[in-house]
Amino acid sequence: MRLRVLIPIALSASLLFVACATSRPTAHLIINNDSTAAIPMNFVISEKGKKLNSKTISQNIKPGLQELNAEKFEKGAYTISAETNNGQVCVKQNLSLDTDRWIIINYVHTDSANIYKKYGYVDVAALKKIDSKYAGIDMYSSSRKPASL
Repeated sequence: MRLRVLIPIALSASLLFVACATSRPTAHLIINNDSTAAIPMNFVISEKGKKLNSKTISQNIKPGLQELNAEKFEKGAYTISAETNNGQVCVKQNLSLDTDRWIIINYVHTDSANIYKKYGYVDVAALKKIDSKYAGIDMYSSSRKPASL
């Protein structure tokens, strides 16, 4: 009788352990294109120290806020990079995927007066001048889903 009770408990515990051990965190890419035109953007998410384990996403980003398809990865340390304007504007950041992450990317390409109106300052050290306008990418990650989505 005791064995009948212990076997289901042992099986449940082992299944729970296997399910937790094989969980894969999700990387959600959220992009805000603050310019007036669609732009081609490349994203590379690669595991640190392993060139073979990387994911490249190339997509035209329309103006406005949008979320790209979420991707699942093995737990570990990663590097994510985003580039546009033929590599002239790029950003790279280290990322720990131990739980689901939301990677928020903001792209701006406009003149300095519009940047000043919207953000209150123009940091020309962080921006590149392309076609007589300033362009830049900013990236950060969060373990919580942004409230605006």
